Amino acid sequence: MHIALVGPIATADIGHLLDGETAHLPVGYYGAPLLVTLIAELLRRGHKVTVVTLSWNMALDWRKPVHAFGHNLEMIYVPMRRRAWQPNGWRLGRIVDLYAFERRGLQYVIEQAAPDVVHAHWSYEFAWAAQQTGLPTLVTCHDSPFVVARMYSRSRLTQSLYRWIRVGMAWYVLRRAPCVSAVSPYLQAEVQALCKHPVTVVPNPLPPSLFDKPGQPDRHPDPHSPLLAMVANGWDRRKNPEPALRAFAALRIRKPGARFSLYGSDFGPGERAEQWARQHGMADGMEFIGRVPYSRLLGELAAADILVHPALEETFGMTLAEAMAMGIPVVGGASSGAVPWVVGEGGVLTDVTSATSIELALLDLLDSPTRYRAAVFAAQARIRTHFTVDQVADAYEAIYCHLSGKMRHQERASVSVVASLDNRG
Repeated sequence: MHIALVGPIATADIGHLLDGETAHLPVGYYGAPLLVTLIAELLRRGHKVTVVTLSWNMALDWRKPVHAFGHNLEMIYVPMRRRAWQPNGWRLGRIVDLYAFERRGLQYVIEQAAPDVVHAHWSYEFAWAAQQTGLPTLVTCHDSPFVVARMYSRSRLTQSLYRWIRVGMAWYVLRRAPCVSAVSPYLQAEVQALCKHPVTVVPNPLPPSLFDKPGQPDRHPDPHSPLLAMVANGWDRRKNPEPALRAFAALRIRKPGARFSLYGSDFGPGERAEQWARQHGMADGMEFIGRVPYSRLLGELAAADILVHPALEETFGMTLAEAMAMGIPVVGGASSGAVPWVVGEGGVLTDVTSATSIELALLDLLDSPTRYRAAVFAAQARIRTHFTVDQVADAYEAIYCHLSGKMRHQERASVSVVASLDNRG
């Protein structure tokens, strides 16, 4: 089957699947290495895959996409305007015309590729462009447009307005989409009201390499010097980092050897998280690492004893699943969207708006070897049971076959009608 996968793909993430050097290629679109996991599995199963993404560092001419190739794989980059509101040369900001320039380029290359089915990720410009082709399309939702917009409602006006315009784009896309999936039951419930057809749950896939790093159920962290980790992209209300940092500062009074590794944008040296921590006298024991390549993140995360995840809302939570696959228990929010569904018994769920509650959850794991070992075992068991790439690819393949078969049936019916009219004429 020929599958076009349309969504945010970075060259740094997919480069190992492409032939030759990749330094000359556009950077692509960062933020979703999980899509490369799915792409690699589809290729392993013998499918032809065309990957279509956007990149800001290209000449703004949608008629001149950039192509790269791998075995059974074509990667196509379409130019994206860099600025959302301000003009980009003589072109408008991309949100001003609802990504019309980007959608036109995406539509053009998808139609040129002529796949059997299109799999569009996120319910915004990628899915809208896929729908414009008229090809059988699956739209996979990775976030709740309304929840994201509400989380940004206290931000500066342009940022808040940007998010609400994106809500309108998602509403337009999902109302017209005959086939929609969501990455968790929580997200399914959030987006179902926007859709005319039932939404299917297909979770995000975990890379097989994670299962080559088995946890050690008989191991318990040193209770006096545990290593905690947190991965959060952004110092904002939704990520809710302040209670986690306060909880660690309190924990360190009891356990002076405790360490806290902090990853993600706004969590690097001198960035917002470190500035806040130093202003409040809480930086001792914290290492502000910031954004790092995905492979490095996984390698360093494997050394952690507990993942702290204070986000107020997650529609899946890849970091949770990745940590659990490596046998790392999680402390996360009991009311944080999909977090309870992903974590199960693989950690402790608590009130993440309370630093005291987070600290107590950490102590629950650190001070009880039995509790810790049970969480390690449950974490790995849950991931192997629900979130392997084999299971995810099986589910998507079934949808692809249904969509492409349905389209072929419609084409046969159209041909029959045309033949009947010709015979009557």
